[in-house]
Amino acid sequence: MKKTLTLLGSAFLLAGATCAFAASSTNLTVTGIITPVACTPSLSNGGLVYNGKISAGDLNPTRSTLVGKHPLQLTVACDAPARFALDPIDNRAGTGIVSGMFGLGLTDDGEKLGYVQVAVKNALADGQPAQAIDSDDGGATWNRTPVTSPGYLLSVGSATDSSVPIAVADLTMDFEVWTLIAPADSLTLTDEVVMDGSATFEMKYL
Repeated sequence: MKKTLTLLGSAFLLAGATCAFAASSTNLTVTGIITPVACTPSLSNGGLVYNGKISAGDLNPTRSTLVGKHPLQLTVACDAPARFALDPIDNRAGTGIVSGMFGLGLTDDGEKLGYVQVAVKNALADGQPAQAIDSDDGGATWNRTPVTSPGYLLSVGSATDSSVPIAVADLTMDFEVWTLIAPADSLTLTDEVVMDGSATFEMKYL
């Protein structure tokens, strides 16, 4: 898992021209915040989900087939309460057959193998019930969510307010990872095919 400090913003100021005279200088202003708080995310079982061997004959020919449903627990431990989000990055972007879900890789013939859906079942913020929230606009707005998806920042709100992330020192979220294989008729399955889903949850301090 990768931890990062985020430079919150930078602004470029252009000196305006007055009357008929052009400005002779321009200013660059760089701003940001370095937080003293450090948070460490982790996933149970090392983040590994193993679906075992699935027979091609057990796959539905015309619909996606659910081949695994596995629990994982996400924990984030901070040395002081902090407002943060996790940025789910799909390391197999472009290989999912359903928009907004994580990819599962390609067959040797370049076919999209399926997709991975990660449901968020429960959340506890410093031992208190909370709700998973996400943002698709970089944190400007937040809404309650039952899943975590690539491109959507994932955070936690209080049990009664899903509009803003709360400061948390110890967070736990229960995930349920669903693995679905594309319709068998769309795949070349004459040889073994490896399921190759991969995602990274990167810390973002708010």
